[in-house]
Amino acid sequence: MRVKVWRNLKRYGAVLFKNTVYILPYSKEHEEMMQWLCKQIKDSGNDASLFITESYDEGQEAEIIKAFHEVSGKEYCSLSESCEALSKKIEQTERTEGLTEGTMRELQKKLREITKWYEEISKVDFFQAPQRSKAKNVIGSLQKKLEYTPNKFKEEVHMFGKTYHVKDFENKKWVTRKDVYIDRIASAWLIKSFIDKKAQFVFLQKNAKKPPQNTIPFDMYGSEFTHHGDDCTFETLVKAFQFKDAALQDIAEIVHDIDLKDGKYSREDAEGIERVIHGLCLTIKDDNARLKKGAELFDALYAFYSMEK
Repeated sequence: MRVKVWRNLKRYGAVLFKNTVYILPYSKEHEEMMQWLCKQIKDSGNDASLFITESYDEGQEAEIIKAFHEVSGKEYCSLSESCEALSKKIEQTERTEGLTEGTMRELQKKLREITKWYEEISKVDFFQAPQRSKAKNVIGSLQKKLEYTPNKFKEEVHMFGKTYHVKDFENKKWVTRKDVYIDRIASAWLIKSFIDKKAQFVFLQKNAKKPPQNTIPFDMYGSEFTHHGDDCTFETLVKAFQFKDAALQDIAEIVHDIDLKDGKYSREDAEGIERVIHGLCLTIKDDNARLKKGAELFDALYAFYSMEK
């Protein structure tokens, strides 16, 4: 129980003050969280007390803020060290073996992990520790460094032998297989939101030989917009249209892990989202209705992953 309580206090952002009490800035949410924690402690046969108070001494208030700064500051310093280590690795890789597509993916994955770490720290950095701005700047420098890719990547002809432009895909009919699930639901949302605002969707029986004329197939065998290599259809579309949006990359990783189940990205959020999609498909049999309801889910996910911390 002691370890569990300590982990929860750390997750909430509580700070041990003068080795006596754990403190948090007051909010209704914090009050409720601490009430639940106290209840758990008491239910386990131990004792805990919760006090709501104010500081009437400016010196003590400064001391309290300093205590929060020290905790957050250590986290930001560790994060900055990780950023600097990653920056050195990028430079070393460029000098030696060169930046391949595989190494770029790995480096970008590590950058996303660092960014997530920063978000977790800043969420409980209630008093804006001085080290926060440095950590944010270091991450920004890393992002710029990884935005640069060697000419062979910039001039790369995509896996289809050509590049694609959104303006060439307006007011089209898009066709895929019936009984849409995660990859097709997500891909339809991507198409409607970022490629073809007026897209119409057609669904073929599983034994259909070929798509109708003047339609664009996706997630169908033999089509351009389908699985390529170890990419799911959603990832293929993101790459084909060269979308650089970090939130779309987050969603692409989740869709990949759910669809291919290879654990490539090990997204912790994939399991919960898969359950929602599974429940949606159990309760909604019409494919257009599934896409409509699924779009609401992906709109919400996109908004969440787009938030600036």
